[in-house]
Amino acid sequence: MTTGVAAAQAADIRLQVENVAQSVLHAELHSADATRWDAPLQRMSGSREALVFHDVPPGRYAVQLFVDVNANGRLDLTPRGLPTEPVGFSSNPRLFKGKPAPSGCAFEHGEAASLVSIELRQRGAAQRAADETER
Repeated sequence: MTTGVAAAQAADIRLQVENVAQSVLHAELHSADATRWDAPLQRMSGSREALVFHDVPPGRYAVQLFVDVNANGRLDLTPRGLPTEPVGFSSNPRLFKGKPAPSGCAFEHGEAASLVSIELRQRGAAQRAADETER
């Protein structure tokens, strides 16, 4: 007879992206306990068909995903913290007050593969123009 706890198995997290044309997407996997989006556990870039975080241990996570329109390697924000590029987060929160905290985008990942659906959102041209006049 053996006793003890078996180690939890890592599994993939596949992202399903809505509202995106063929373009390069940037995705970051974060701990849902993080207070900011500045220390991703994993990063990747690719097409919407190929976005998979491999061998992720069970836990609570959050994903930030965006299209880097100006190719500067980061998600651009207005002075008020609102995204200016197409962006989406796990759990699909609304962006009325800017980027949500990772805890507001949390999902549970277990020992089996997870599928996380993310809807990309883009601010309207009128709002982007108003933001430009604020600068």
